[in-house]
This record gives sequence, structure tokens and C-alpha cells, in this order.
Amino acid sequence: MTFKKLPLLNAIALICASQASFADSPNKPVADSDIDEIIILKRRESDYSVITEQAQKILDVPGALGDPLMAVFSLPGVLAQGEGGAPAVRGSSPSDNLYMVDGAPAGYVFHSFSTSVFNENIIQDFQLYSAGFGPNYSNAIGGVFDITLRDPKHQAFTTKLDLTALRAGVFFESEVTENSAFYLSARGSLLQYFLDDKSKDDIEKEDGIRVQTAPQDSDFQFKYVYDINSDNKITLSANGATDLAEADFTNLSNDVLEDPDMAGDAKLENKYQNASISWRSEGDRGSVLNLQFGHFVKNNNTFWGDHKYRFNIETRDSYLRGNYDFLLGTQHNMSVGAEVHRTEYEYIARFINYVCTETDPDCVYRRGDLIDSSDTIKVNEAMAYLNDHWLITDSFSLDLGAQSHYNNFTDENFLNPRVASAWSFTEGWTLTSSLGAYNRFPEIDKLFPEVGNPKLKSPSSHHLTLGLKQTLSDGWSWSTTAYYKTMDDLPLAMKEGQTPNYTNNVEGDAYGLDVFINKELTDRWYGWLALSASKSQRTNKLTEQETNYYLDTPLVLNLVLNYKLNDKWTMGGRFNAQTGRAYTPIIGAQKNPYFDNHILPIYGDAFSENLPAYSRLDLRFKRETTFWGYEGAWTLDILNALNRHNVTDRHLDYKKTQSLKDYKLEDEAGLGIIPAVGMSVTF
Repeated sequence: MTFKKLPLLNAIALICASQASFADSPNKPVADSDIDEIIILKRRESDYSVITEQAQKILDVPGALGDPLMAVFSLPGVLAQGEGGAPAVRGSSPSDNLYMVDGAPAGYVFHSFSTSVFNENIIQDFQLYSAGFGPNYSNAIGGVFDITLRDPKHQAFTTKLDLTALRAGVFFESEVTENSAFYLSARGSLLQYFLDDKSKDDIEKEDGIRVQTAPQDSDFQFKYVYDINSDNKITLSANGATDLAEADFTNLSNDVLEDPDMAGDAKLENKYQNASISWRSEGDRGSVLNLQFGHFVKNNNTFWGDHKYRFNIETRDSYLRGNYDFLLGTQHNMSVGAEVHRTEYEYIARFINYVCTETDPDCVYRRGDLIDSSDTIKVNEAMAYLNDHWLITDSFSLDLGAQSHYNNFTDENFLNPRVASAWSFTEGWTLTSSLGAYNRFPEIDKLFPEVGNPKLKSPSSHHLTLGLKQTLSDGWSWSTTAYYKTMDDLPLAMKEGQTPNYTNNVEGDAYGLDVFINKELTDRWYGWLALSASKSQRTNKLTEQETNYYLDTPLVLNLVLNYKLNDKWTMGGRFNAQTGRAYTPIIGAQKNPYFDNHILPIYGDAFSENLPAYSRLDLRFKRETTFWGYEGAWTLDILNALNRHNVTDRHLDYKKTQSLKDYKLEDEAGLGIIPAVGMSVTF
């Protein structure tokens, strides 16, 4: 099942952001390859209320607007879907990733319009595992984003206000008793207040889209920690987010010209709430026990075609997880853990079922039946793992791990072995490697009986990595990592008249080389250069046709520099350049077989060409200051400072195409230059 039009609501957000802007006119980064490929089990730093240096460096990346997760796009092997969207990691799909927050799966971590749901004030640590991750992570065949929120500080009641042209936030933190403390963060977008009537008129004239409710979002995080004693603590956590956008697709919009069913009001409304309680106990010889119970509810509601069509899905998940780390002798750091989930997916739907996946560029020709139904799917999952970090010698370590993962819906039980090694063969040099098997649950929207295939199997993958790192003097280091991934049992959309709608007949592979040069903070500056060369492909096992993956981008370069001018001023820049991603060329136009007096594009070979090269320079200036005697800061972010006209997509121009023989193409461009001023004050 695919809603081929719904990403347009995300495009509205990008259009509105551009209009509003002009109207108002660690010691090392976490992507370093030895962290990336091998998990060395150890206790974290003793002060859980202080942000780590590597997390702080991620927060300060220019172009991220202080957003801890938007900065991941400057790390090796991470790609964005055009100007926004969830990241794709080393040739895998964005849906293949796992997001963990304080050790538990997250409801969602990105707002519908790209920014993350986390306040920068609460991030304690952030790690990206882009391949070869350990057995403590399940339900992922792409990458793992592991986010740790800091504990509240024991201090007098403090308030911090943050304000930018796009978002406002308030953050409260305080000691409650001698043994307890809390914080509360609440944020909301401001774009809806800056988008005036003239900007809305300009959007309607240019795109045929009348903005009814400008894209807006909000989020909150709450954390309360009670220290029972020096070795035991109880944590209560709650968080949530909402997203809303509404627009009227007029007869002049490309989407209605392509599919008249899209005409009229469309609305996107997403939200989630999560609550958990956890207990952490630290014992003798570095042993640590963690137990956590939680529940989250997520709602994704989408309406279009003047509310004639809709797809509403509610996800309810209750989970219990635990892990125990301990030393065995003097050479073995053991970790054992398990988690169980009871999840319900309930949907109500009325829509035309376009049977296609991300590997099908001709989705407009895959129009199916009208679906008008509701259903519920219940899934029980259980995972258990064991890992031994074996320090064989002072210079050579080996991780031997295994994971068992079962779900009762597909009735599959996976046993995934995972191995990693690190060899410091001479001073300053380390050779790393990893090998493992992985799986994830099928995409839920393809499992519902009337729209998909409830007998789909879980996609699986194998990862292999080999890395080399050298640590130099004066804070310099460099590393290179080669990787290879296989993907199997991916969904294939069957042709009209064939049943079921989807089968597990797509496989894929991805391989590449990441080079990372890192300069730690010394002499007032730090930075890194990340270069990624890669190839990602998918194969239809029924026809043996091999195509490039739709996000295949052969070469990506990121250069990040931050310089502290003095005690008050910091400035930085991030330059991103990449070859254009794969796209499917349009080689003609023909009559729309579903609607009279309408046309559709004729596509060439799937994802056989590349868009023009992309480049973007982002700048960030920050000045520490005081407001009425209180500590504060000014920030100025300039996105796309060179005002590059970057092509992010190419499609048929329905307005200018007057005949089937004389068809016209239109390039979809990313955002132009956007300045964003922000301020914060703590009192």
C-alpha cells in the first residue's frame, strides 16, 4: 500500500519555510569508525547530567539549528531524502533504521517536517552505529541511532527560554529533594505566525496549493530521577510530540493535474505519547543492572481529496526490557539482556490502493481498488541476547555475541550471530572488523489483509565491515571503513490482477568506503571531513532485473569546521557536496488511462540516471552574552549561504505540456538562502 501523494504535505512545509523566512527576513565526533563498527561494553561516565563532548560537537554543527539529530547528515554514510525526511544509512532504506532513547525504542524521533523532537538541553550522549552493531540492538537492518537523555541536575529552580524565527521553547529544571530532581521541556513551532496572507497567495500562484493551516509541531520531555542511594536510582520519563498541516490542492496543482482524486482539502495530523519507569543498580566490579517498563501510543492520521479519503492508524506498544553487564574474570565483560513487546496496530481507511513500494517509480500506473475498511493487528515480540567482550591481550579484543528474536505474527524465530574485533597492532594504529546477521519486522501498512499481504516475511540482512584508524598528535586522527550489506525478503509489489498484492521477492546489496579525518578541539578549533563512496542496488527476484536504489548517491563529501574566536564568539561552517541521487528519466507523455483529458509521464529505465550535483554551504555564528544580568546567547544560522539552486527532483510539467509530443519537464529545487536568528536566556 502506498499513498503516492502524501509526501506533498511535507513539501508544503519546505515551501512555507522558504516563504516565511523571506517574508520575515566530544573528544571526537560520534561517527568515528571504531565507535561505528564495534560496541565496547563499558560503564558510562559517572555524571549522567552533563552532556558529553562529542554530543556537544554534534549540537554545534552549522545548518542543524542546534538540532542534535539534524546534524547526523554531516556524518559518513548518512543521506537525506532530498531536503528533509528520515535518514538513510549506508545504502539501506530509512524504514530499516532503529531509534533508541534511553535504551528503549522511540515512538518517533523526527517531526513530520524534518526537525527532531528533542530539545538540545536534554541530550547527554548520541551514538550512530551505521553497520555491524552488536546483539543488544534488534529490529533493524540499516543503522541504529542511540540517544541518551541526561539526568536532571541537583540545582535551584532554573528556567531557560529559546526563541528562533521557526521555534520557541521553555525548559525548567530543579532539585526536588536532596535525592531527587526533574526537568521539563516544551517547544512549539512558530512558522504558522510568520506565514502571512501574501506568502500564502504566492504559494497558491506558484504551486496551486492553498495553505489552510501552516505546518506546525510541538513536543515535550519530562524526566524525574530519584536516587535511592549511591548505587540505585529510579527514573520516571514521559515525552510526546504532535504535527499538523492542512492545505487545499487546487485544480492548478501538479498533483491534481496528475490525479484528480487529490483535489480539495488534505490534512496531516500525527502525535505520540510515551511514558516509562526504570531502575538502575550498580554493583561490585563494575556490574550494572537496568530494568525498564514503558507504554507508548502513536497516531498517524491523513486525509485528502476533500476528506473523501483517509488512512488513520493507531499504534499501542507496551514493553519490558532489562540488561545486566558484569565482569567475568579479568578479560571478559559480559552483557546479557532481553525485551518483550505487545503491540497493537489499528487502522481505519478509505482510499484508492496504489500497490507499489519505494522501488517502483511508476506508482501512478499501479492504481488499485477502493479500500474502505478497518482492522487490527496484534503482535507479540521477544528478544534475548548475550555478548562477551573478550580482551584477549592488551592490544586485541573480540566481541562474540548472539541474539534470538521471535514474533508471533509472522511466526519467525531468528538466531543472529554477531562478531567484532579490534586490534591495535602498533602504537596509534587500530584495525577493526565486524560481521553479523540482522532482521526487522515487515512494514505494517503492507501486512493488513485487504491492502497488503499478512503472510509477508521479515526482511533480513548481513553486514560486513573492515576498518583502519590512525591516531596522530595534536588531536588529529583519520580512519577508513569498507562495508558490504546484503538485504533479503524485501517486499515486491505485484502487477495488476496478481495476488497477493506483495511478496518477498526483492533482494539488494550495498557496498562502499567511508573516509573520516577528524580534528579534536585544540587551539580553539575542531572539525572533520567525511567522504563516502557507495553503491546501493535492488533486484527483482522474479524477473532478475537489477536497478539502482532510489537514494543511491555515489559520492558524498561533508566538511565541518568550528572556530572559537574568543570567550564570546564562535563561528563555524559546514559544506556538503554530493553527486545527484538516482532518478527515473521521463521520456514522454501519454493519456492518463484512469481520467479523461489528463496525461501521465512515460518512464524510462528505473533509477537509471542521476540528478545534477548538489552542494550547500551552511554558516553559524554564536555570541555568548547576558540579558538583564542573566546568561544567554545569540545565534545566527545561514542555510544555503551561497543560495545554490539545487535540484532535488524532476517531474512532468503538467501546466506547460500542451501536447503528448511536446512534453515539458520541471525541476524541483531545494530551499534558497535562509537566515535564522535565535536567542536563549537562562534565569
